[in-house]
Amino acid sequence: MDAQATPVDDQSVAGLDDLARQAAAEFGGRIGTRRRTAGAPLRKGFVSTEFYTGQGSPPLANLLRGGGRGGQLRLKLYLSLLWLSAKEPYDSSLPARAWAALLGLADHETRGVRRVQEAIRDLESHNLISVRDRGGHPSVLTLLDENGQGQAYLTPSDVYSRLQSLNAQPEQLRPHRYFRIPSALWTQGHIARLGGPGISMLLVLLCEQREAGNDVWFSPRVAKERFDLSPSTRSQGLQELRDLNLVDTRMKVTSEDGTYITFQRRRNVHRLSFK
Repeated sequence: MDAQATPVDDQSVAGLDDLARQAAAEFGGRIGTRRRTAGAPLRKGFVSTEFYTGQGSPPLANLLRGGGRGGQLRLKLYLSLLWLSAKEPYDSSLPARAWAALLGLADHETRGVRRVQEAIRDLESHNLISVRDRGGHPSVLTLLDENGQGQAYLTPSDVYSRLQSLNAQPEQLRPHRYFRIPSALWTQGHIARLGGPGISMLLVLLCEQREAGNDVWFSPRVAKERFDLSPSTRSQGLQELRDLNLVDTRMKVTSEDGTYITFQRRRNVHRLSFK
């Protein structure tokens, strides 16, 4: 599937960067130093069929379906909600203009507000958040589980640790495997500069790296089966990341299973330079 989208709106890029950074500083102050350092937790099943327990495509691909700015805005807003609200009671009630500023939307007091409100309705329809109207005050947005099946949200680290203490089987632990999105996505203004493809490929690389600093590669077949993202989304997204110096790409001889005995090819491997 395709996720073509322009990274930022049509206002001055420098002005949008300043707006997003200022808003990120205010948001970061709200969540505190410890959580700001930790970043945003995200279950791998949001990105990859290897960990997704629902039917069809993972939620990442579903959010982007239809392409355009709507898809990328839904994705950016949900990730931002995870950054701000991943602590009990897992909710927030901020004005739409605050979210519009954080995401670097043009006309964040007017048109940006309408776009955020539409994205909120879309996330609710995707069963990723619940919305409680407060009549004239900002609605309360409560996280739901990343699998998009309407279940209550619980922090993946807490669930994983609890299940481990109960000697849970690997298949029970799998849905709660997760990675962390660095707060720099927001505090350095990357959330405003990256489009849907760039954000998507950042999540894919964070999901796939076995530990920080490791090379990541995948064949076109594996990429399609595991993430359901189109070749154009993958290539455009990686280019967006390279343009911002968030990933290094080089050629390396690899095999499908990493052994010497299997057929090998020269592949592009990617290493995140993003903390």
